[in-house]
Amino acid sequence: MISPMAAALLRQLAAEGVAGWLAEDASAPFAPARLRRLTADGNFSGLVSTAGSADAVREACDALLRVYDAGDGDAGLVSAAVRPDTVRAVDRPNLLVRLTPDGPGLRAVTATVAAGLGVDVSPVRSLDGCVEAMDAYFSGLELALAAGLSLGRLAAVISVPVGEIDAEADARLTRLGSPEALRHRRTAALAVARLAFRVREERLGGEWWRVLRAAGARPPRLLWTAPLPHQLTALVGWRTGQAVSPERLEAAVVHGPPNGDTLLKAEEAGRAALAALDGVGVDMAEVFRAPGHADPC
Repeated sequence: MISPMAAALLRQLAAEGVAGWLAEDASAPFAPARLRRLTADGNFSGLVSTAGSADAVREACDALLRVYDAGDGDAGLVSAAVRPDTVRAVDRPNLLVRLTPDGPGLRAVTATVAAGLGVDVSPVRSLDGCVEAMDAYFSGLELALAAGLSLGRLAAVISVPVGEIDAEADARLTRLGSPEALRHRRTAALAVARLAFRVREERLGGEWWRVLRAAGARPPRLLWTAPLPHQLTALVGWRTGQAVSPERLEAAVVHGPPNGDTLLKAEEAGRAALAALDGVGVDMAEVFRAPGHADPC
């Protein structure tokens, strides 16, 4: 279970359009009974699973099936990096197949959605990656529609490792050491999130999406992964999510409640923040390419 203050924070985020997802620790995966307890009150609505076997993934999906049905397929989702044979063995409607945003992974995104399965494109570290992930999802929806499949419960998540982005950028700012450089700590991930949010809004305003939406398609969710405690209330926007462990959620309580949407119509602030980082010597292209080293969530 989680504390009343942590549960209140999740409810406040949900009121702003931010879904709470559980992030599983590979060294201590959630038992199905604990998953059911954590999701029983509706505070957590998804799971980023580290399970590898078909049985473990199926058990996680079964633990969240009630949430999935109650949310009409928009909650109770389980993201897992599973092989095609494992997908067939799991055989649950709330499974999201986690795929990488490289060339083969993006082709797999299209093929997986075309086959009637949901996807989690992860980790997406750049704005170009967000565009490519959304286009791969749209292409899969188009093929699914052409094949006569229903689009109503096909889901997509685009996972952005915000904690890792801030950790890498802040480490570079600390090495630079100047007062001006240090002033820009904790700004990189918010800037990226604001621009990713704008990219999604632009894609959802296009004719391609309007045709798919008319056929029942769901817009993709931006999921902030590996968030640092302060980021839970700093990254707030419609149809986004925060993937956190219960422990990281409890640590976030001290930062107070969310103060409204921080992403909508904030792209100019995002661009300015990235320009400021570039100005003090932080190359965000290098930050995006760097291996993640945020604290475990």
